[in-house]
Amino acid sequence: MLIISYIALCLLFIVYLYTLSVRIEGKIINVMVPYLIITVPTLYVFEGIFVYLSEVQNYTVEYLFFYTCYITYIASFVISYLYTQRKPIYNKSNTKNKPRYVFTSLLFTFLAFIIYLPVLMEFREYILSPRRIYELTRTGYGIYFYPSLMFSLVASICAFFTYKKSKLFCISIVLFNCILIFLHGNKGPIFSIFIAFILYLSYIENKKIKFMFLVKSFAVIAVIVTAFFAYTFTDGNPIENMANYSDYTRNAVLVAS
Repeated sequence: MLIISYIALCLLFIVYLYTLSVRIEGKIINVMVPYLIITVPTLYVFEGIFVYLSEVQNYTVEYLFFYTCYITYIASFVISYLYTQRKPIYNKSNTKNKPRYVFTSLLFTFLAFIIYLPVLMEFREYILSPRRIYELTRTGYGIYFYPSLMFSLVASICAFFTYKKSKLFCISIVLFNCILIFLHGNKGPIFSIFIAFILYLSYIENKKIKFMFLVKSFAVIAVIVTAFFAYTFTDGNPIENMANYSDYTRNAVLVAS
């Protein structure tokens, strides 16, 4: 099928962009990693499975258009980033800045909790079923939902800079924010925290992370996501459920058709 072939071609081009990033930056964990971990499974792998299992020949032009847009976007971003960063980045953080990071991580954690607290109080009977909270707050709750998620992410990133001074504090802040994000019923930002941490190790701490670490990370995330869908959607095959759930492109196709 033409659509699947084009998706496969796009995936090959993404692999090329990743290898280009590794060659220029000399880092396994580089600017392409967030796209590889989050976007590639959602827009390419699961959508490709859906296309294979479904009859979408009538939308060939629309699919080709949107995947061309995806590739144009990521290629423009990666190439412009790689070829405009001429000055080396030096880590100027020192122990004097650590109290500042402690304060900001606590502040943003507090803000994240306070902003989302009205939602937790309103739907307290669903605390143990956060996905239900997510379903009930799809409209009209953005003023609580998105600022809280943003502050949790910022708090976690600030906490990374306290890791050398106090591992316990860093882990506590990140764990609390992961739990708070989980109560939003949205698992994506939790993976964003993990990605932010490995980017921190790669760019700020200049850790030489091996390729097998990236492979193992992919495997662990795949197991976690599959287990989540197997637990949440008891009917059908978890892989098919993930393919049906990942509907970003097909929604755009329906709007365009």
